[in-house]
Amino acid sequence: MKRIVGFLFIGVFITLLFPSCDGKSGVSDNKTAFIEQKETEKNQAHLLKVQPPPKLDWSLERDNLIKRFLLQNDRTVMFYMYVFIEGVADPIGYYQVNKVSSVNSQLTNTQQIVDAGGSESYHYFSIPSPAEDGSYGENGSGVFGFTPEDIYIEHNMKYIVATVPLSFTKPVNRLTVINIKTADELKQMMKKINGQRDKISAKAKADLEKAEKEAKK
Repeated sequence: MKRIVGFLFIGVFITLLFPSCDGKSGVSDNKTAFIEQKETEKNQAHLLKVQPPPKLDWSLERDNLIKRFLLQNDRTVMFYMYVFIEGVADPIGYYQVNKVSSVNSQLTNTQQIVDAGGSESYHYFSIPSPAEDGSYGENGSGVFGFTPEDIYIEHNMKYIVATVPLSFTKPVNRLTVINIKTADELKQMMKKINGQRDKISAKAKADLEKAEKEAKK
């Protein structure tokens, strides 16, 4: 009985929400919306004619992006990073960094395209892809980088990055001051890491050259 009453209620609701289409329901065709759209398009065409967008010979925006990308990919460049506690005017310290990177950056795509089957084009969908270490998910909102001494630093604080030292109301401490012993230990550790990196790169290059030779046969 409850099901029958429920169906009746839904039927009445739909009838009230969507009246009949016999032209006598009092529903407006909303012609004014189409008239306004037509007038807006006409006005926009006129403005485009009398005030066309400028044709630039040079884009400062693109120039900024090009210089930024080249600057951030130059191994000889070191940036000054000043880190702040939110709400405090002066930084707690600074250090130099080769490149500011996001902890969520990956060497591989973060999504995978999966075929769910079927004959339509919409049966493809994406799923999260694991990172290089086999894990899923993000790592927060932090950034990281390496100092000239190859010190790895990661944080999620507010920061300013510049190519030159900046002036503040108070002296700013350098955060990456290490002694000779620590520097030697760090040098040995990074020598091992860089050796692994170079080995991977050499193998990838050899595999690529081999594949190119096979393709030419």
